Amino acid sequence: MKKALKWIAPLLVWAVTLPIAAAAQTGETSASPIGFGNKDYRWERMTPELPLVLALDRDAARGREAYRGCRGCHKDSGIGLVDGTYPRLAGQHAQVILKQATDTRAGIRVNPKMEPFAAEHAVTQQELADIAEFLSKARTTKENGKGTGDPAELARAKAIYSERECGTCHGDLGEGVAGKFYPSVAGQHYGYLLRELEQIQEGKRGNGHPDMIKRMKGLSGKDLEALSDYMSRMTPEWVRKDAMAAVTPVAAPAPAASAGAKKKAK
Repeated sequence: MKKALKWIAPLLVWAVTLPIAAAAQTGETSASPIGFGNKDYRWERMTPELPLVLALDRDAARGREAYRGCRGCHKDSGIGLVDGTYPRLAGQHAQVILKQATDTRAGIRVNPKMEPFAAEHAVTQQELADIAEFLSKARTTKENGKGTGDPAELARAKAIYSERECGTCHGDLGEGVAGKFYPSVAGQHYGYLLRELEQIQEGKRGNGHPDMIKRMKGLSGKDLEALSDYMSRMTPEWVRKDAMAAVTPVAAPAPAASAGAKKKAK
């Protein structure tokens, strides 16, 4: 009964907030009063909860079970929706997922659709840690959402990505940096990337990185569309690693020494 109530509570909250969320743009709808723009905001400063969650032992098997309340939006495989309404979380760094979840719980990142499901009454710290581990190891063969694929625009986006030094945080191949909470952007849905870039540029994402906002200054809507398409077509790190493992030959075991060789060694 207690388990049933645990999932009924967030669903009731979701039902009440759905008309509001549906009427608003998916994701951030307003800047956070304690996030970017507040004089005391520091992106690198952890919420009091984050180090506690990071210190927990994470278990992917437990995470698969705890993830059941997330499947409605993020789907069984963590693929989300190809139109970008919900992001692809499969293969994302566990540390990144935990930072975003705890920032949402702390009110630094404002996300009306996620808040009921990430709230403390809906998921414990241990469950958060386990869900993040499960998603970091989740794999999917489903295609992510992409833009138009215009070769000229993709070439232009590649140049922008280099000139604006996006790879400093997100990596030259979009792999991100787990230990610094920089997300992998490779293979993310085009629609999600575009929406988040727009929100960050406008200062509407509460936990937007100040350096990223500076580097995006002056970029046009077309630039953001091209960048989003370019990143959506990057190959996720886990796909590259799995492909490499599949073609790397396994070293043959050394031949056993003959009886004569063993006697000679003695």
